Amino acid sequence: MWFRKEWTLGRGFILSHCYRVGNDEEKSEAEGGDRQVTLRVKVILLFSVITIPLVCFLLYTNHYSSQVVRKQVANYNSALLTLYGDQIDQTLENGSSYLYKLANQEPLIRSLVYTLDNKDRYTITLSQVVNKLYSDSTYNTSFYLNFVYNPFNQDLIMVQTSQKSFQESSQSEQYIKRMFSPNEASNLQAFVEGWRHCRIGNEQYLLRIVETDTNTYVGALIRNDDLLLPLQSVSEERHMEAFFLDRKGEWLTTAPPDTADAVSAVIHAKTKSYQTVRGEERYLLVQHTLRLADLEIITLIPENVILQQVPLFQRISYAVPFAAALVLLFLLVNLQKLVLRPIHYLIKGMRQISKGNLDTRLSTNLSHEFSLISATFNSMASQIQDLKISMYEEEIRSHKAELKQLQLQMNPHFLYNSLNIIYNLAETRKYDLIQRMSSHMVNYLRFFARLREHSIHIWEEMDNIEHYIEIQKLRFPKHLEYDFDIEDSLKNVRIPPLTIHPFVENALKHGFTTGKSVFQVKVRIHRITVGITDFCEITIENNGKKFPAQLVESLSGLMETSSFTREHTGIWSVYNQLKIFYRGQAGMSFSNLDSYGVAVTVRIPMQSDGGEFPDV
Repeated sequence: MWFRKEWTLGRGFILSHCYRVGNDEEKSEAEGGDRQVTLRVKVILLFSVITIPLVCFLLYTNHYSSQVVRKQVANYNSALLTLYGDQIDQTLENGSSYLYKLANQEPLIRSLVYTLDNKDRYTITLSQVVNKLYSDSTYNTSFYLNFVYNPFNQDLIMVQTSQKSFQESSQSEQYIKRMFSPNEASNLQAFVEGWRHCRIGNEQYLLRIVETDTNTYVGALIRNDDLLLPLQSVSEERHMEAFFLDRKGEWLTTAPPDTADAVSAVIHAKTKSYQTVRGEERYLLVQHTLRLADLEIITLIPENVILQQVPLFQRISYAVPFAAALVLLFLLVNLQKLVLRPIHYLIKGMRQISKGNLDTRLSTNLSHEFSLISATFNSMASQIQDLKISMYEEEIRSHKAELKQLQLQMNPHFLYNSLNIIYNLAETRKYDLIQRMSSHMVNYLRFFARLREHSIHIWEEMDNIEHYIEIQKLRFPKHLEYDFDIEDSLKNVRIPPLTIHPFVENALKHGFTTGKSVFQVKVRIHRITVGITDFCEITIENNGKKFPAQLVESLSGLMETSSFTREHTGIWSVYNQLKIFYRGQAGMSFSNLDSYGVAVTVRIPMQSDGGEFPDV
């Protein structure tokens, strides 16, 4: 039965020690883990370092090739617009030359003023002017109409080779006559200075007026659509659109495209000759400013048309990131299955071992390499389990033998002095004192005969101390007093033998003097609570000499010093008993009292149920 109890204690101590070691190792591993990168993250980072530059290079190449194609298309269309713009400027220049020649060199125009007094001659002149305009219209095919206006009698001679309707002709006539009204003098001057756009009905025109030296006017209208017709035929073949805008960015069409606002902003800002604009689609905008008119020619080319020569490369560039993501996902899934999961199980097993769970084993149903690692791990775990148990069992046996030896120690001088007292009392025939002395000695020695017991009650320890002090009082009557203050609920609590006695013995040995003052020893045992833990606090005080400062400040350090432990065997014995039996949860401290003497405090943890101490 005794062996079983000792084995249980040893096993518990082993597991407790392993648990503490495991916690320390796990804490160190956790602290190290905060600074380390997992294998999964390293694989992702490595893959990213390889693939991201490639993807970026492909995207940049795609962007660069698109820019090159845009620039080439823009340059080509810019040259095309320049060509057609120069043709339009040439047409306008030819029209202006004709109007100047008609105004300054044609005698019929002058005759309109000179024949105003003769109605017949004026009528004949009008007829001749009409015939002249009709004959010239075969050469000026770009003109929608040309006219002569006589402000003296407000006659408008207008020749139109082709007209859609009478309404269209009437609108043109009304617009031209209104232009010569006094209220339109400022607008008239603009058309005299050069070709300017105007709107008549639903159509857009270029109008030019030249004043003659006889204060009459000649002019011509050119339809914008007629000027754009050659460019539009080319634009349809190339899937692009051509438009006229004024120089402020205003659209000269009844149906502007969805990019109208963006194009107007570009024209108004007067930026470079080509630029990308966005509507429902992306377009390449190319513009050209006419030299002889207040117009801008623009073409809008859809980007899907521009880049139709590089669709495959573009699709590949867009597909590469997705393909890289799929490859990464595939690699991670297989890496998880083949490498990361076995490593995770291995790390988990190692953590379980570090926590003291030495029965942990790993599965060997893995790949050849990890099966070998798992088998080696299992073998090492078994060896560690056997080795640790053997080592700690041997350590416990050594500690127990040492403790038993310490507990069985008795100061021979105390025994000799006690027998000498009995002898002296016998000589003086003080039989009552002999009886008291013998009784105390018997009880004191009987206590040491019980030291094989693993633990004793506090009241038994204190009863033995009382016998010890009573013996000392017989040696030094009137020089020694003691006082015990024990909480009733703590008297039956069990503690290791000789937990309190060595401190009382040391107090008498090192602090007691036979001077005038009485030497006092006080032992107080009370329950205290620190945080959520209840402790039994044992305080031994005396009014003797104070402790050295080193003992008060660094008790644990002195316990490792061989010279101190040889001199203070009792203190070292109690210190190691508390350390082993209470697994580091008990405490011991020394202090010097402010008023007098010294105090030794021992704290022993209570069980969580609040009643007794562990049955150590």
